[in-house]
Amino acid sequence: MRLEQLSHLIEITRLQSISKAAETLHISQPALSASVKSLETELGVALFKRTNRGIFLTSEGEKIHDDAVGILNVINGWYTQYHDQEPEGEIHLACTPIISCYITPNIIVPFQKRYPKITIFVHSAQHYDIIGKLTSTSADIALTTLSGNARLIEQIRDMNWDEQHLFTDERRLFLGARHPLAAKDELSREDLKSLNLAYYSDVRDQISRFYVPFFGTTYRLANKEDILDLVIKNEAVFIQPCHLFRHDYRVMEKLLVEKRIPLTEVDSRADVFALHAPELSPIEQLFWDYLIENFSCNL
Repeated sequence: MRLEQLSHLIEITRLQSISKAAETLHISQPALSASVKSLETELGVALFKRTNRGIFLTSEGEKIHDDAVGILNVINGWYTQYHDQEPEGEIHLACTPIISCYITPNIIVPFQKRYPKITIFVHSAQHYDIIGKLTSTSADIALTTLSGNARLIEQIRDMNWDEQHLFTDERRLFLGARHPLAAKDELSREDLKSLNLAYYSDVRDQISRFYVPFFGTTYRLANKEDILDLVIKNEAVFIQPCHLFRHDYRVMEKLLVEKRIPLTEVDSRADVFALHAPELSPIEQLFWDYLIENFSCNL
């Protein structure tokens, strides 16, 4: 016996016609007749009697019809209770600061408006320390830039985590809006020699070392805020993935401007990846699917 046979029984009873029921159920009349015949054979009773005025339930059919209505109402109640139940719980993410700046208003806020009972915690980590953050927190989802960092991909695969490429950004140079070079359409290699490059002091910052030889001097600082203080004062410049960094309030308020980096020998691509643990909870999977679908919408 199949649940659809009970639905067939109820619809035929409602319309008192197999042909009309076949139309509303979007199946052929012979298929509907066969469904009823199979149900009658299995139960060992006649469910309908046919007259010139239509098809009607037998006394046994009336009892089975009422039970069928009750059964389907119970099942529909299950779907209402469990399928429509509002998801709730906690999700922990690990991501780089620049990605956190972007996904907070563009991914996390709209997701939490849709699912207000889900709380999302963001654990900040530089791209070179993303593995350490994953092993030291309960984060099962991470976002990072992996430009040229094949070793990190290998580590992720060794952990049996999955990775998903989200976006290919481009690294550009950001300088103060009042810097003497801010008005130039394009910078030259000679211009770079007159600039001071500010970057993170951690020795594991492997990206900046490719650019250092082309600049006049360098500042190595502990955090982004100290770096950007120098940039706004026109004392240094900063290299970041441009589409992501445009969501920093200093760029949005036009305190900083961006320029292409005139270096063909340095790969300026910044590939953004999402990573996740081998098994996700239902709410983590819900967020993962939302992230994959919407990440690049506002870039």
